[in-house]
Amino acid sequence: FVTDKYADFIDANRKEDPIERLKTLKRLIHDLPEHHYETLKFLSAHLKTVAENSEKNKMEPRNLAIVFGPTLVRTSDDNMTHM
Repeated sequence: FVTDKYADFIDANRKEDPIERLKTLKRLIHDLPEHHYETLKFLSAHLKTVAENSEKNKMEPRNLAIVFGPTLVRTSDDNMTHM
């Protein structure tokens, strides 16, 4: 994700109405630069495959979010020390 849209993604995810949340997140994702969008699409497909095998690998969507979330979505002033 691009750092200048960090706040927009966080705000979108905080929306109470799940329909509005999904619409806003979809719009933000489609507004990503093409190379970011294609990378996210590929990574999402891979993580979906991993999650589908969670009985074997223990990597349910929540666990994947814990592992990948801080890497994919963070502000430009974040660093590994602050995490």
